[in-house]
Amino acid sequence: MVDWEAARAFTQEACAGVFDYTPCRLQPRRQGLTANHAAADDPTRSPFEFKGTIDLEPPSDRIPRHFSVDTGVKNGTVSYDAVLTAHVGSWPYLPERSDCVTDLLTGLTWKIVAKEQDGTLRPAWYLTRA
Repeated sequence: MVDWEAARAFTQEACAGVFDYTPCRLQPRRQGLTANHAAADDPTRSPFEFKGTIDLEPPSDRIPRHFSVDTGVKNGTVSYDAVLTAHVGSWPYLPERSDCVTDLLTGLTWKIVAKEQDGTLRPAWYLTRA
Protein backbone atom coordinates (compact mmCIF):
# COMPACT_ATOMS: atom_id res chain seq x y z
CA MET A 1 0.00 0.00 0.00
CA VAL A 2 1.24 3.49 -0.84
CA ASP A 3 2.13 5.80 2.03
CA TRP A 4 0.52 8.98 0.65
CA GLU A 5 1.87 11.22 3.43
CA ALA A 6 5.43 10.11 2.70
CA ALA A 7 4.86 10.53 -1.05
CA ARG A 8 3.52 14.05 -0.53
CA ALA A 9 6.44 14.99 1.74
CA PHE A 10 8.91 13.66 -0.84
CA THR A 11 7.22 15.66 -3.61
CA GLN A 12 7.31 18.87 -1.59
CA GLU A 13 11.01 18.37 -0.78
CA ALA A 14 11.77 17.64 -4.45
CA CYS A 15 9.95 20.80 -5.56
CA ALA A 16 11.87 22.86 -3.00
CA GLY A 17 15.13 21.47 -4.37
CA VAL A 18 14.19 22.65 -7.86
CA PHE A 19 12.47 25.98 -7.21
CA ASP A 20 13.98 27.36 -4.01
CA TYR A 21 17.30 28.81 -5.12
CA THR A 22 17.24 32.38 -3.73
CA PRO A 23 18.95 32.77 -0.34
CA CYS A 24 16.72 34.92 1.86
CA ARG A 25 16.58 36.22 5.41
CA LEU A 26 13.36 36.66 7.35
CA GLN A 27 13.34 39.59 9.80
CA PRO A 28 10.31 39.49 12.09
CA ARG A 29 8.76 42.88 12.77
CA ARG A 30 6.15 44.18 15.18
CA GLN A 31 3.88 47.19 15.13
CA GLY A 32 4.66 50.26 17.21
CA LEU A 33 2.88 50.80 20.52
CA THR A 34 0.53 53.27 18.83
CA ALA A 35 0.05 54.60 15.32
CA ASN A 36 2.55 57.33 16.20
CA HIS A 37 5.31 54.83 16.98
CA ALA A 38 7.40 53.27 14.23
CA ALA A 39 7.45 49.53 13.64
CA ALA A 40 10.55 47.74 14.96
CA ASP A 41 12.22 44.34 14.91
CA ASP A 42 10.36 41.76 17.00
CA PRO A 43 12.66 40.53 19.80
CA THR A 44 10.40 37.55 20.57
CA ARG A 45 11.11 35.87 17.20
CA SER A 46 14.63 35.32 15.91
CA PRO A 47 15.50 36.10 12.29
CA PHE A 48 16.52 33.13 10.14
CA GLU A 49 17.82 32.37 6.68
CA PHE A 50 16.17 30.09 4.12
CA LYS A 51 15.99 29.41 0.40
CA GLY A 52 12.87 30.49 -1.45
CA THR A 53 11.54 31.71 -4.76
CA ILE A 54 10.80 35.40 -5.34
CA ASP A 55 8.88 36.16 -8.52
CA LEU A 56 8.43 39.78 -9.56
CA GLU A 57 5.11 41.33 -10.57
CA PRO A 58 2.68 38.49 -9.84
CA PRO A 59 -0.79 38.67 -11.41
CA SER A 60 -3.04 41.12 -9.59
CA ASP A 61 -6.04 38.78 -9.67
CA ARG A 62 -4.58 36.08 -7.38
CA ILE A 63 -6.10 37.46 -4.17
CA PRO A 64 -9.18 39.38 -5.30
CA ARG A 65 -10.58 39.71 -1.76
CA HIS A 66 -7.79 42.15 -0.78
CA PHE A 67 -9.14 45.47 -2.02
CA SER A 68 -7.42 48.81 -1.88
CA VAL A 69 -7.74 50.81 1.34
CA ASP A 70 -8.10 53.91 -0.83
CA THR A 71 -11.84 54.68 -0.80
CA GLY A 72 -11.46 56.39 -4.18
CA VAL A 73 -10.72 53.05 -5.82
CA LYS A 74 -13.93 51.18 -6.61
CA ASN A 75 -13.86 47.46 -7.45
CA GLY A 76 -10.11 47.59 -7.88
CA THR A 77 -7.62 44.94 -6.93
CA VAL A 78 -4.31 45.41 -5.20
CA SER A 79 -1.17 44.71 -7.19
CA TYR A 80 1.90 43.40 -5.43
CA ASP A 81 5.56 43.90 -6.31
CA ALA A 82 6.54 40.26 -5.83
CA VAL A 83 5.46 36.90 -4.48
CA LEU A 84 7.56 34.62 -2.26
CA THR A 85 7.09 30.86 -2.06
CA ALA A 86 9.16 28.44 -0.02
CA HIS A 87 8.99 25.03 1.63
CA VAL A 88 8.32 25.79 5.30
CA GLY A 89 8.60 22.28 6.76
CA SER A 90 11.68 23.03 8.87
CA TRP A 91 11.00 26.70 9.68
CA PRO A 92 10.89 27.69 13.37
CA TYR A 93 7.71 29.75 12.77
CA LEU A 94 5.66 31.17 9.90
CA PRO A 95 6.04 34.82 8.91
CA GLU A 96 3.35 37.34 9.69
CA ARG A 97 2.17 40.44 7.90
CA SER A 98 4.70 43.28 8.18
CA ASP A 99 7.66 40.89 8.57
CA CYS A 100 10.49 41.65 6.15
CA VAL A 101 12.27 39.35 3.71
CA THR A 102 15.67 40.24 2.27
CA ASP A 103 16.96 38.70 -0.95
CA LEU A 104 20.58 38.07 0.07
CA LEU A 105 21.77 38.05 -3.58
CA THR A 106 20.38 41.45 -4.57
CA GLY A 107 20.07 43.08 -1.15
CA LEU A 108 16.44 44.05 -1.84
CA THR A 109 14.13 44.01 1.17
CA TRP A 110 10.45 43.24 0.88
CA LYS A 111 7.55 43.60 3.31
CA ILE A 112 4.97 40.81 3.62
CA VAL A 113 1.49 42.24 3.03
CA ALA A 114 -0.69 39.19 2.26
CA LYS A 115 -0.59 35.39 2.43
CA GLU A 116 -2.15 32.63 0.37
CA GLN A 117 -2.26 29.14 1.91
CA ASP A 118 -3.43 26.07 0.01
CA GLY A 119 -2.91 23.45 2.72
CA THR A 120 0.59 22.40 1.65
CA LEU A 121 3.92 23.25 3.23
CA ARG A 122 4.48 25.79 0.42
CA PRO A 123 2.44 28.95 1.10
CA ALA A 124 2.75 32.13 -0.94
CA TRP A 125 3.40 35.55 0.57
CA TYR A 126 2.71 38.70 -1.43
CA LEU A 127 5.34 41.38 -1.05
CA THR A 128 5.86 45.12 -1.50
CA ARG A 129 9.19 46.89 -1.48
CA ALA A 130 10.19 47.89 2.02
